[in-house]
Amino acid sequence: MDQTAQDRWLAALRDHAARLSFPDWEPGEEDWTTLYTTFDEAGSPVTEVAVFRGHDRIHYHRYTGADVTPFWTDLLNEAAE
Repeated sequence: MDQTAQDRWLAALRDHAARLSFPDWEPGEEDWTTLYTTFDEAGSPVTEVAVFRGHDRIHYHRYTGADVTPFWTDLLNEAAE
């Protein structure tokens, strides 16, 4: 199935998030990434980045508190380049 431009952009954003979060990660053929943002009970944003190889999660990081804004700033600056 062909991906839309939006699907390709979102996949690139997830991959950038994974590279930013796990600088030593070298993508493999079976690797796929996730990027999820929600709010905790206090209403503060929480962002989670993960890399899966097949069905196994091989990397995971959760950004909370003061770490959320710098992560998104770096990610969006990278994506804009």
